Amino acid sequence: MEPQNLLPDSTRLICRILKWLAIVIAGVIGVIFVATDASTLIVEAAWNGLQDNVREAVTYSRGKTWLLHGLASIGYFSLLLIVLGAVRVFAVFQKGAAFSVPAVRAVRFFGLMIFLFAAIRLVMPTLIVLALTLDNDDGLRSLTISIDMSEIILLIIGAAILVIGQILTQAVDIARENNQFI
Repeated sequence: MEPQNLLPDSTRLICRILKWLAIVIAGVIGVIFVATDASTLIVEAAWNGLQDNVREAVTYSRGKTWLLHGLASIGYFSLLLIVLGAVRVFAVFQKGAAFSVPAVRAVRFFGLMIFLFAAIRLVMPTLIVLALTLDNDDGLRSLTISIDMSEIILLIIGAAILVIGQILTQAVDIARENNQFI
């Protein structure tokens, strides 16, 4: 690897520390999920948003309960997508390769993970309410659509990082081509 493409040792050390910090955060996310029974709290929050007459018509079956807790778990653990993307970026940069194919792939992966996280967080409340009231009688079903600006901003940030990753891919290809001529 060429010396101009290597990151300084201090940056590499910071990336190593941040990688392990992100791994610890992933573990903490898992512990909090189990310790607080987060899926139940998420389902209860959706339940509390329903109108009284709609709540009265909701019936729970074992399959419906599993579905609701599964959807809540997916929404909760979607945060791990960003952490996974960060771990990958920090792991690549701790090796010191600034402008390389693995670094560019890691940046694009990180952008994709942010985009997916935002998309999941955007649709999950709607899916949970739909699952709660799907087997209710006509007129007692509920559909809620909520759009939070933070999710929209994360979608834009994720898309921007994906575009930057694509631009960096072209830059790495051009640099390789130029090195072949020299």
